[in-house]
Amino acid sequence: MTTSPPLREIPTTELADHTTRTSAWMLIDGKVHDITAFLDDHPGGDEILLDATGRDATQEFEDVGHSREARAQLAEMVIGVSRPPTPEEAAVAAEKAAAAGVHLATGADGGRLNMVLKVGLPVLLVVLAVLLRMYTT
Repeated sequence: MTTSPPLREIPTTELADHTTRTSAWMLIDGKVHDITAFLDDHPGGDEILLDATGRDATQEFEDVGHSREARAQLAEMVIGVSRPPTPEEAAVAAEKAAAAGVHLATGADGGRLNMVLKVGLPVLLVVLAVLLRMYTT
């Protein structure tokens, strides 16, 4: 019986750098997959894959209901496992993002904004709809 070598641990900050046609990685079930060579062969087209690169795409993958064959193909593309970045890696990623003019939402601020958008916005829309209905009938 042969054992395969342990998978490389890839920080999520490195995963986020691979979002182009020339280097496309995605995270599914904790494993990092290099899907670059598969972009042209994907039955759903390359754009749907490119939209999910550089991040965890587990939910999108599962929502589609891929076949056993698709799962077997995916298993052949594994290049490592995901891990959180070290503080040094996170600092480098933040510097790169700042240089590119991108603000990274981290910590409590990012979570708070996310909560406002997920909960507050729908509640506000329902209240507005009720008020509109009350005053137009």
